[in-house]
Amino acid sequence: MAVNKNSGLAYDLSLFEPEPAANPAEEVGSMKVKNEGKVIRLETEEFERSQRRRRNPIIILSVSLLTLAVAAVFSLIVYNNVRINELNEDIISANEVLENQQNLEAQYQLTIDRKLTDRKVQEYAEQKLGMVRANSAQKQFVSLTDGDKGEVIRGDEKQSFLDNLAKVFHI
Repeated sequence: MAVNKNSGLAYDLSLFEPEPAANPAEEVGSMKVKNEGKVIRLETEEFERSQRRRRNPIIILSVSLLTLAVAAVFSLIVYNNVRINELNEDIISANEVLENQQNLEAQYQLTIDRKLTDRKVQEYAEQKLGMVRANSAQKQFVSLTDGDKGEVIRGDEKQSFLDNLAKVFHI
C-alpha cells in the first residue's frame, strides 16, 4: 500500500499487479482465445489482422482529387497574381513612354511657336507670297434678312419601350 503524504489517503496497488496464470499452457506467447470476464485474449495472427488499417479506395481517390483541386486553385491564384503584376509593370512603362512623348510634343510645339510668330508670318506672306493686309474697303458684311427663321421641333409624343430600345442600339 502507498500512502499519500498530503491527504493521508492510502492506495491499494495490488489491484494493478498482474494475476498469475491459472494454467501454464495458456502463456502469453500462445495467446489463445479465452473469455475470463471482460478480458478477451486473441491469437497473435488475429490480433495483427484486426490492427491492420483498412483502406477504402473511394476515400483515397476522393482525398487525392480534393488535394489536386486545391493545388490547382492555389496554382491559378499564384499565376494570376504574377500575370497581374506583369501587366501593371507594362502599364506603368507605357504611361512613362506616353508622358515622355507628350513632353516632347509640348517642347516641339513651343519651338514651332517661337519660330512662327505673327510678325514673322505676316512678313513671309508680304515678302514671299506678295500678299497684303485687308483694308476696310475690302471687307464686306453680310446681313441676314428677317425671312430666315429657325424652328425647334420637339418630340412631345410618347415613345414606346421598343422605340427607346432602338435608339439605344442605333437601329
